[in-house]
Amino acid sequence: MKKFLLAIVAILCVSAVSAQKYENSIGLRIGYGAELQYERHFSAKNYLEANLGLYGYGNEFNLNATYNWNLCEWNWTPSAGKWFLSAGVGGSLAFAPKYFNVGVAGDVAFGIRFNKPWTVSVDYRPTIFFLHNAWGHGFAGVALTGTYNF
Repeated sequence: MKKFLLAIVAILCVSAVSAQKYENSIGLRIGYGAELQYERHFSAKNYLEANLGLYGYGNEFNLNATYNWNLCEWNWTPSAGKWFLSAGVGGSLAFAPKYFNVGVAGDVAFGIRFNKPWTVSVDYRPTIFFLHNAWGHGFAGVALTGTYNF
């Protein structure tokens, strides 16, 4: 009887862990620069994304924050995870030795949330700055992102 109860408790614990919803993600975004990325998921439909890093591997330091919505989700590979498309809008700050800049940033991401706590996506974040270089990063905003969800 004790073994039976122990087996039931173990099954309940394993199912609780596998049904866990991840609220936070941390990872790396690599494109024309490298950034640390943090995500705070408010629900299955929306999340806040913040990035901090170097643009162009040079002397420009960026801080970006976008509020994103999950637009679509597909179950093309059920054994691996769910594919998604998300988009959002937010702000951007750029710091360089000779100037400071403020801008508006968009974000579009296509990727897969694996059944394990990992997400991989390709995203595009165009930025329009207001003070210097009005077109911002344009097509250089394409990057590969990998995050760990917890």
